[in-house]
Amino acid sequence: MNVSSELLTAGRLSAWQLKDREAIMLSLSTLLLANLLPFSYLAATGGRDLLLPVPKKAQGAFAALSIGLIVMVVLALSRSPANTDTAQRLLILLHLAPALLTLQLMFRLGNINPLRRFMPPQEQETRYVPKPINAQVEKIGWSDLIISAALKKELELVIRLLKDPTAAVQYGISVPKGILLEGPPGTGKTTIAKVIARNAGLSFFALRLDEVVSKWVGDSEKNLSALFAAAKKHAPAVIFIDEVESIGRARSGQSNAWSDNLLNHLLQLIDGVIESKGLYIIAATNRADLIDPALLRPGRLHKTVTIPLPNTANRRRMFELCLSKSKCANDIDLDYLALRTRGFSGADIKAVCSQAGLNAMQREAALPQDKRTALITAADMFQALAAFQQTLRCEASLNFASRHEV
Repeated sequence: MNVSSELLTAGRLSAWQLKDREAIMLSLSTLLLANLLPFSYLAATGGRDLLLPVPKKAQGAFAALSIGLIVMVVLALSRSPANTDTAQRLLILLHLAPALLTLQLMFRLGNINPLRRFMPPQEQETRYVPKPINAQVEKIGWSDLIISAALKKELELVIRLLKDPTAAVQYGISVPKGILLEGPPGTGKTTIAKVIARNAGLSFFALRLDEVVSKWVGDSEKNLSALFAAAKKHAPAVIFIDEVESIGRARSGQSNAWSDNLLNHLLQLIDGVIESKGLYIIAATNRADLIDPALLRPGRLHKTVTIPLPNTANRRRMFELCLSKSKCANDIDLDYLALRTRGFSGADIKAVCSQAGLNAMQREAALPQDKRTALITAADMFQALAAFQQTLRCEASLNFASRHEV
């Protein structure tokens, strides 16, 4: 008799009656029922692509069923008589496969991880709880922005649309659900997003990759869903995604399943924003060419606002603003500094002024305390400007070398 026929014969045995012991019911019927366990768990989670959150009670039920099945197999083997044939023992062992597979799925998909309780505190993952950061937004106003009149007018129009979407509908205007702020680094895109949220009366949420991305499989998608759910709860709200190309980089077709799954999940959530009232997306980037075209299609981030580098007049205003809280010598010529800093962003000008203050502190470090004036001179400004321009030249040379190296 071969093994398959022996298995069928063993399957007809509904129980093993043991001497003075309770029978363990294991047959082909129970094996078929046990095989439904991992498939039921996958159906509850929605599969690897969706990774829907499973309630804790359901997770406990799946874990209890799996562990109970393993215990039953161990008891059946320990209580089986010595003359039990190979087919019967093999039938018992086959019940382990669906139980172990279910536990493995729960471990890999991130719903349970028995190793976490033994990890040091710095290695344990904390639960991501997104909250609005309007306390930071309330400190930002138009006075903190130095932009052109045309850009300010365009931003004020966006704010009016977000503040009163019903009036926009009356004029047949489609309120933008997604806005992309495009411009060089340091041009104030994050500040502009906060000004829009504050003036439109929106709760402000920020998508930070270091908070959303997790090393556990499936947790990154869950954190993204939690962020959008929290924003929807505090509607009207805006979700700000800085450096959106880091999460929405164009898919190249190469094997990068993790980033592709995260981008696909983000696209699904943004599509949900389109159907939600009072929920908006503002993204910022300095590399729009790297963004996946699916993010830029109509209905998503279809409205682009370009944030250019400041012109000469605005650069002078930035120097004036950055030096307003410092003591400056009369020999500092703001007009000359504005001409010398062509191509500088607002962040660059702020860095130059900060370095000038540091130069003044170092210059007076050897003087007695009563003779220190804390005065920034033109020499301090020129020294800071020369150092900053030298840094820019070095970075440009490195970028050129990296692009043309063999």
